Amino acid sequence: MTFLQPMMLWSLLALLPLAALYFLKVRPSRKPTTAMFLWEQVLDQRRSNSLFRRLRDFWSLLILALACAAIGLALARPEWTDRRQDLLIVLDQSASMAARQGGHSRIELARRAAAELIEGLDGVQRAAVAVLDDRLVYRSHLTDNPRELLDAVEAVAATQRPLRLDAMPRREDFREIQTDRRRSLRIVLISDGCFGDQKLSEHIELIRIGDSLENMGLVAADMAYLPAGGRRLAVYCQVASSFAKPREVDLTIARLEDDGREQPAKVVPLTVRPGVNPPETFWIEQAEPGRWVARLGAEDVLTSDDAAYLIAAQPSPIRVQVRSSDRFFLEKSVLAFSQAEGLLTLVHEKPDVTLASGESPEANRLLLFHPEGQSPWWKDLGETIEAPAPRVVAPNHPALRHVDAATIPFVGARRLTPPPGAQILVADDHGLPLVYLARHEGRTAVVVNLDPVAADFYFSAWFPVLVHSAATHLAGREQPLPAACRPGQSITIPGASDDTVSTWTDDGGKPRTVFGRQLTLDDRLGYSELKNIVGRWWLGNSLLASSETLLDHPATAVLGEPLSRGRSPTWWLTLFAVLALTVESVLYHRRKVG
Repeated sequence: MTFLQPMMLWSLLALLPLAALYFLKVRPSRKPTTAMFLWEQVLDQRRSNSLFRRLRDFWSLLILALACAAIGLALARPEWTDRRQDLLIVLDQSASMAARQGGHSRIELARRAAAELIEGLDGVQRAAVAVLDDRLVYRSHLTDNPRELLDAVEAVAATQRPLRLDAMPRREDFREIQTDRRRSLRIVLISDGCFGDQKLSEHIELIRIGDSLENMGLVAADMAYLPAGGRRLAVYCQVASSFAKPREVDLTIARLEDDGREQPAKVVPLTVRPGVNPPETFWIEQAEPGRWVARLGAEDVLTSDDAAYLIAAQPSPIRVQVRSSDRFFLEKSVLAFSQAEGLLTLVHEKPDVTLASGESPEANRLLLFHPEGQSPWWKDLGETIEAPAPRVVAPNHPALRHVDAATIPFVGARRLTPPPGAQILVADDHGLPLVYLARHEGRTAVVVNLDPVAADFYFSAWFPVLVHSAATHLAGREQPLPAACRPGQSITIPGASDDTVSTWTDDGGKPRTVFGRQLTLDDRLGYSELKNIVGRWWLGNSLLASSETLLDHPATAVLGEPLSRGRSPTWWLTLFAVLALTVESVLYHRRKVG
């Protein structure tokens, strides 16, 4: 037997004063009397009953001692076995758990199954409650209080996120919720078993709820304007089905007007077969930018996957100003992307990015070749060195995207010291900065330490590519917003830096302040608006997860030994103590002292 609270065994010391009370005798006081014959009959009766009285006192002592010992042992919380396991109950709250069958949703069935587990523990095991979709969140700590566990289960609701089994840590990672490291942990997942291609870890037991259901939904969607195609919009969609037979449905692609009305632009008849169907691509001519929705006309058990909320965006080009005595090649590098895809445009005022060579002009975002003169972007500008061997320090930096910087001849590079905090992107073997990114008083610059004329860099294919990559990075446009987002997805805010303040407003009209470069979307499906000092953008949030749409791939239930093996010894000890005290109370009035 093992005691969970062994310190409470010290309470058994109460047996000592209990026994002492029974062995103490009350010494009668002596009083003179004139009638001794009146006491003779009483003394004779007392001598004849002395043995019975001693036996009666012994049984009374024994009963109270047993009751006291039972209470002390109950406080120590004994268990019959040394194999003590805490229980972690994990409820699947992914989007598929909102599917309804028999008048109840799957999440309601999961809550009911969890409540039955908790009610059946009977104090034998401690338990904790957690929920799982694309992340694991604890709802209660380890406790043997059933009310606390039931309240945690009752608050669980289905989200719009997909299920990720790899979000559940390994068994040893759950030690953070355990206060007693000697106790092993048993993990039980309550789920509909729709895992797709994911595999359940061997140390996790599964209670499967729900049956296979027929459902259909969009599992992938995207849209974009074709390059040099004017307003020709390409739409990409993919459908999955758990119906047993092919179904004929219509896919409606509509543009959302400013007043919220859907204006259909294309209706595509589809034959949807069981499983994940091949993707479909459609074109819409003269399509206006803005909010679009692809809606599947299917009647099934899950509605959240029947629509994909999309954004058709035509971002404005990055305004680039050239400030140099040698403007020709610099301007040509801008016009190369201006004429082909409209990503850059040449301007003479109010630029987003300034392109220069030689001395550095005043600019908030600057791409500078061939440093000369005094500038906050360098100090200790020295002599020209021989063409160094470049070494790429930050190969994955956006300013070097699609650029093989190791093959650029850095002819005309000069000795210099970058400002404090500068990020070195390319350097030589001695640490001389050849390309670096620096910030000063709210301004940002990318400095390229070479002479474009002496290095014939203007005739290199890497010259316009470097101009484009650095300009898009300086303008914060190196990663465009996706046409379709998913719940919980993290996106990079265009034009934002670490100290940028943006406002994100969801479809319900509730604004939220976002600091920095990243925004994490919530579970709400539909459209939201993002804006800051750089611009204003729409975002579309859709489910788009085949594992949540295909409801005919339930996993097999996997359970080990029973979770509870009857009443706890503590319960039986407490019951015995109550019965013993009851018996003693009945006999109490017959006991005499002395």
